[in-house]
Amino acid sequence: MTSLQTPSTAFSRLSVLRDLAGGLRDEARAFSWRNPRARLALRPVLSVAIAVAAAHAIGLADTWWAAISAFIVMQEDFGASVYRGVLRIVGTLIGAGLGFLLGPPIVGHPVVFVALMALAAWFGLFGALVFRHSYAWVLGSVTFVMLMCEAITVHGGLSDFAAERVANIVLGALACVVVSGLTDPRFIAFVTGRGKRQADAQAAAEQAAAAAPIDRRGAGWHAFNGALAVALLSILVSLQDLKAFPQAMVTTIAVLVVPFTGSAAERQGSVMQRMVQRFVGCLLAGAAAFALLPLIGQQPVWCQVALAVGVWLGAYLQRGPVSVRYTAIQFSVAFLMVFVQDRGWTVNAGPALLRLGGVFAGIAALSLVLFGSLLLRRRAE
Repeated sequence: MTSLQTPSTAFSRLSVLRDLAGGLRDEARAFSWRNPRARLALRPVLSVAIAVAAAHAIGLADTWWAAISAFIVMQEDFGASVYRGVLRIVGTLIGAGLGFLLGPPIVGHPVVFVALMALAAWFGLFGALVFRHSYAWVLGSVTFVMLMCEAITVHGGLSDFAAERVANIVLGALACVVVSGLTDPRFIAFVTGRGKRQADAQAAAEQAAAAAPIDRRGAGWHAFNGALAVALLSILVSLQDLKAFPQAMVTTIAVLVVPFTGSAAERQGSVMQRMVQRFVGCLLAGAAAFALLPLIGQQPVWCQVALAVGVWLGAYLQRGPVSVRYTAIQFSVAFLMVFVQDRGWTVNAGPALLRLGGVFAGIAALSLVLFGSLLLRRRAE
């Protein structure tokens, strides 16, 4: 019997872990407070603090969405941050609008729910791989998925949930853009129209990528893996009302958004790399966070200090070697999931565990789908 272990599966996992461990070791050895990255890493710390404080003041629920937006939108240059923030907001608005319209009719119709979830995942992934403004496609897809899950599990109106999602995303993106502008010396040049090089370059790069020939059939099959994984998770949600599984579906979509270049084996290797790095990043953040919880208790000051340190560390490593960047992003996101909650600066371990459990469930579901796809290809050969 032909072995299912190929260079893009078992060996790839080991190589990713080796590269990651080596990158983290090198980062620890070369660390210096004088490194410009140490100063730049303070920007997302400030934007997250502003976003969460504002969300708490307004009384929003699910404030970790605002915190994640404030962190993830931050780019090196003001123009790039604005561009990414606009895409995040536009994608969220489209996904929330579609979910608000289609969510209520599917209550009590689990088959329709599963079908719509699979279609949303497929269209979101296909659009992100093939068309321009891929980040907006991803945000639209994951927001739609969240609203549909809310509809099927809560069996109620979606207006409040949709409004909270949009408000948090907008608030986080705005906090990031403000901090980016105030800390970027090129901000004045951007405002006066003389410093839009970074945003224009990023938009031009996306336009060039969209103009390049893309294997749309291959992109469709690639997106099918995500659609199938989301469908499997949707079946479980419709049967058990699992609250953590929206985050699992977001994970299956996010890790499949890779540059659609090279061979299918290379793309599978990229997906495998993102899966391993997302798992490790969330695992490290969860371990660190839950080790700190008994020490800080419910003391707001120490909760904020722990959050700031975690975000700073992730932002610092995000600007390091390629082998650690995605892991650093996932570390920060998972840290935010634990320490940013809805009722001030206190931490309830229950919701945090559910969110992190959803990430791991998404990786498991996608691994199962990819393994099945590999098995079918091997048998066909």
